[in-house]
Amino acid sequence: MDTYYWLYYPADFKAQLKALLHQQMWLFGRDILCPEGNLLYHYRLNHQHAEAKGCSMYTRHEADRQIVLWGWGIWLGQENVGGIFMGRYKARAQFTAVPTLTGPIHRPESLPAVRQRLASETAVGAMRDLLAQLLTWLADYEAWVLAAYGRAWRQTALKPFPHAHTRLDEVEQICDQWRILAEQSHHLPIKTNKRNRP
Repeated sequence: MDTYYWLYYPADFKAQLKALLHQQMWLFGRDILCPEGNLLYHYRLNHQHAEAKGCSMYTRHEADRQIVLWGWGIWLGQENVGGIFMGRYKARAQFTAVPTLTGPIHRPESLPAVRQRLASETAVGAMRDLLAQLLTWLADYEAWVLAAYGRAWRQTALKPFPHAHTRLDEVEQICDQWRILAEQSHHLPIKTNKRNRP
């Protein structure tokens, strides 16, 4: 039997992550439509328009990292480590040894092969580290939005969302909600199907 390793998500962590990511993807969409201009542009993300039946792609490069946003998910890759993808609705990190997306990608099936169950514990440890980085990046983005555009804009952006995880009178806590998850992600246990033999 092949041996696999994967990250274990406790139920509360998984529920928080799933709800917060779905909300965040909505907020990115609203930030694109901000009356003061597309906030993703202001945060130095480059835009590649969607092809037919695809989704627009926003990319930001930071030193040795790449962050990519679509309406259906988010990517973070780091040189010499690899990359992770999280789908908007599943909210589970999937890993690939590929650190950078080099061409326009507008549909999930065009991503490099990504997996949750991996052949080595080291690879899962790398995936866990990238997950913590991604959640911290989301916290930093929300902190920037709040500082640059204010509480009122975040409330305006969140109000129409029917599945809001954060209360309108607590929008300033979105950053902290991401930071708490980022800290918890460092301690996610690694599970395996390997059995000790006598």
